[in-house]
Amino acid sequence: MRAIAPSLLILALALAAAACAGDAPAAPSAPEGDAAATDTTADPAPEAKVEPAGPGRFRATAKMVDARGYHAAVRLADGRVMAIAGKSRGGASAWKPSSIEATAIYDPAAGEWTDSALLSTVREHPTGHLLGDGRVIVIGGSAVRQEPLTSVEVYDVAADAWTEVAPMSIERWRHASVVLEDGRVLVIGGERQDLVLVAEAEIWDPETGAWTDAGALTDARALHTATLLADGRVLVVGGGKRESPYLKTAEIFDPATGEWSQAAPTRLAHSAHTATLLADGRVLVTGGKGKVTLTEIYDPAADSWSDAGELSEWRAEHAAALLADGRVLVTGGIGKVATSDIFDPEAGTWSQGANMVQTRYAHSMTPLEDGRVLLIGGNSTDGDQRGVTTEVEIWEP
Repeated sequence: MRAIAPSLLILALALAAAACAGDAPAAPSAPEGDAAATDTTADPAPEAKVEPAGPGRFRATAKMVDARGYHAAVRLADGRVMAIAGKSRGGASAWKPSSIEATAIYDPAAGEWTDSALLSTVREHPTGHLLGDGRVIVIGGSAVRQEPLTSVEVYDVAADAWTEVAPMSIERWRHASVVLEDGRVLVIGGERQDLVLVAEAEIWDPETGAWTDAGALTDARALHTATLLADGRVLVVGGGKRESPYLKTAEIFDPATGEWSQAAPTRLAHSAHTATLLADGRVLVTGGKGKVTLTEIYDPAADSWSDAGELSEWRAEHAAALLADGRVLVTGGIGKVATSDIFDPEAGTWSQGANMVQTRYAHSMTPLEDGRVLLIGGNSTDGDQRGVTTEVEIWEP
């Protein structure tokens, strides 16, 4: 028998293998560049990576007609923001008011301001809130020669009209107020004639239009904060007189009982500070007069305060806002402050945010529906805007 050459044997085996393969359907070819399709053992595609939240950025938007600081700002039910009264330019003497009665509404979609109806009187340092029925209430403040007011007005958005309602029993400005869970409005403390501090609180009922007594604080105070807690109670922190010493005391109002009780005191005294309700129900307090950089967190369940770290610089008469992602943005402050700080409650840490376009204090910050934050007015140290400013800017994530 004649031997088969090795090369012919290899060729025969290859032809046999090809014939066997023809009995099976051919595998689909992978699209060009699709590496995963050529590897049947490839792992599933990884989930999209979520980038950590950053410092954001500030950009200028349309200016107001009227410069204002120490004003009230209220986000309306339709997402627009109303700027109410405040201190403006002018008023070189105590007999010429620098406060204004003007109000204006900012439309975030259009990036434009429109004038709205005038208040019945000028108001510096009032408080304002959105009511449950979509109206806006503005409370107290000071008029000519810094005379504290008892008057209260309510704005009808559809009619573009302010209406005076029943006045408070006590004149007050530099006070605090909050809308309770049942829609009533609690007004707390403040300052009355001749720098006398107010301890009394009272409640306005939008259903009846009447005021009722809500007891009194243990410590009369102004320049304090009032925060509606997750359980419906109200936390009042700090304040005091215009000058130090300021208060470390904190008090809680329970609408269910109508009674005040002492809460644990803060570690440092805070006045002209901010207090922000966090998503987890705790309250973040930042800065204050006396060059305070310390921040603290109140836990209502434990009635205790804990250290929350330091701001990048001391801040008073600054502003704070809860961001859509649960962090807290803090901006400005007395002096040449254009900086911002951001607190991350999950990490318990502070980081520096972007610089504002304008230095400012005594301004307002209002979170918008789309996650941005609107910064209005205040006092500035920048160029031709030195003093109370018309400048407005937006923080974007």
